[in-house]
Amino acid sequence: MLLICLLSAPSAISAHNPDSLSTWAAPFVLAFETEFDQLRRNFQTETEPLRMRLYDVSKQLNDPRNRTAERGFELLWERDQLRETLVTIEQEQEIKMLKLRYRKGIEIVKMLYEKILSMDHHFSSMKAQQGLSNMCNPNSYTEFKDIKTVLDDKMKKKFNFQMPALFQANPYLSAAFTVVGMVTSLGEGNHSEKKESLEKMSCILDFTVRMHGDLNTIYYETGYLRDANLTLKKECETLFAECSRQVGYTIPLVSCRESDDWERLYTMLDTYVGKALGETGGATTAQPAGGYGMPAAVPAGNEKLMNKANINLQFSIDRVTQFIDKYSNFVGQGSEYHKKFAKIVDNYENEKQCAAAMPAQYKQLKADIEQTLEKFNSAYKMPEVQGSKLKDMLYGGLVE
Repeated sequence: MLLICLLSAPSAISAHNPDSLSTWAAPFVLAFETEFDQLRRNFQTETEPLRMRLYDVSKQLNDPRNRTAERGFELLWERDQLRETLVTIEQEQEIKMLKLRYRKGIEIVKMLYEKILSMDHHFSSMKAQQGLSNMCNPNSYTEFKDIKTVLDDKMKKKFNFQMPALFQANPYLSAAFTVVGMVTSLGEGNHSEKKESLEKMSCILDFTVRMHGDLNTIYYETGYLRDANLTLKKECETLFAECSRQVGYTIPLVSCRESDDWERLYTMLDTYVGKALGETGGATTAQPAGGYGMPAAVPAGNEKLMNKANINLQFSIDRVTQFIDKYSNFVGQGSEYHKKFAKIVDNYENEKQCAAAMPAQYKQLKADIEQTLEKFNSAYKMPEVQGSKLKDMLYGGLVE
């Protein structure tokens, strides 16, 4: 029985996540295993009687009674014909296996492209991209703006002074001006209200000053990941174009996906391999007669076309295995970045003390990062063992 398993022990996350790679891969691996086993059984069924006859003929050649000129020549001719037929069938089996592995390679590209698009959509819509700069700017907080407006009016009436436009545009100069204004006006108005207002202002300023650099780090590094994902997306599209071109299919991946044109690609693959095998030309390779349970005549493949098909299909398989590594490396990188982001957003030491003044976007940012990290560890992640198994499949590395 063929044994191949993408995951020897699925993680708890994968087990409960229908979008995980391991969940998707289960029917994929099963289908590959079934098709591979069917090819092998067909090959054994076709070649076993030939091998048995070849063994019998070789044994007869070693018998001195069969060493007459007529009988010896007959046996030698049959032995050579058997050997040639077996070589032909083995060559055809090899290209049939390449055809299966090529098709599974295309299916892997299709699957990884969907994951890349999902990441692209996630990065594009991630709420962490929106409002990070606002969270770092005290001027974006209603409480701060209200107090600053009151202080601006007081300073204008009392000292005929208005904060310069440069100060207003710069969050830190604006914050410094507001703090100074609050301190100078502490003696005015209700003391308890002033104290409560100052505490809120202190939390806003403490949060924006402490977290400014960290939140900007998340903003720019998330942008970097989004750009890297777009690069990976283009590489996947290029990979598909180069692989599909080998069998004469020239429709771009985006168009193929949108029109669900996969079956036409697979039909062109069948035609391409069939032509190399001589299945469309009607030519056949003669097999020795004699009623020994021989299979029907084997199609005579075009040696030049078969060699070309072998090279082209193997080239595509090699490219897919290389892309599996690129994809895995990117997902690993994305996971590490989001672990870093999670530590950053959990690192604000006055979060409990200033909970009332914290912006709602900050809590949403933490939730987004946690959700993204989970996706990188389940829906997108291809652990080393998974990547190795996929590559083993593409190279025919199934074991009994």
